[in-house]
Amino acid sequence: MPKMFIGDKQLDVVHSFKLLGVIISSDLKWHEHTAYIVGKAKKRLWYLRRLCKMGASNETLVEMFNLKIRSLLEMAAPLFTGGLTQGNIDDFEAVQKLAFKIILRGNYVNYENALNILEQELLEDRRLSLSFKFAKKCTKHPKMKHLFKKRNNKRAKNKYNTEYEEPRVNSARGEKGPISFLTRLLNNNVA
Repeated sequence: MPKMFIGDKQLDVVHSFKLLGVIISSDLKWHEHTAYIVGKAKKRLWYLRRLCKMGASNETLVEMFNLKIRSLLEMAAPLFTGGLTQGNIDDFEAVQKLAFKIILRGNYVNYENALNILEQELLEDRRLSLSFKFAKKCTKHPKMKHLFKKRNNKRAKNKYNTEYEEPRVNSARGEKGPISFLTRLLNNNVA
């Protein structure tokens, strides 16, 4: 990597940094961020264990999970959802699975059953839903709508059967970028 300077001061090269709670690595992959968030979320499971010992109801425990743990796992979801590997997705789901085991205690049978009993959904489905809602809002926001270009004419819409043009990228990594991912999400969910 070439040395970079501002004036006469040399800049330090870092391989990852935290920006507004999101760890961004130089390879633009989300493994480090996922590991950090999952570790932090697992530490917060203490809240659930403590409330269980105090005799809290399942409704209270689910509410605490949603407020303290799930919100952490979903923070900035539209940014990283498109770039997650199956391993990253499994790591996130493992936290929710563990939380449901704590909440249901002896009544826990399996993850799917727990989702039904507690009226929750997979974190992957929630991230996709949050990302879609975010993209829809961006298409209407004056400072963000330029990121999602609508196809100009009806002929182009019919040919591609999509409402938004996908950005041109030169690599597979670019395909997993937030704007490309959100554009595909908009095109797949437009009726």
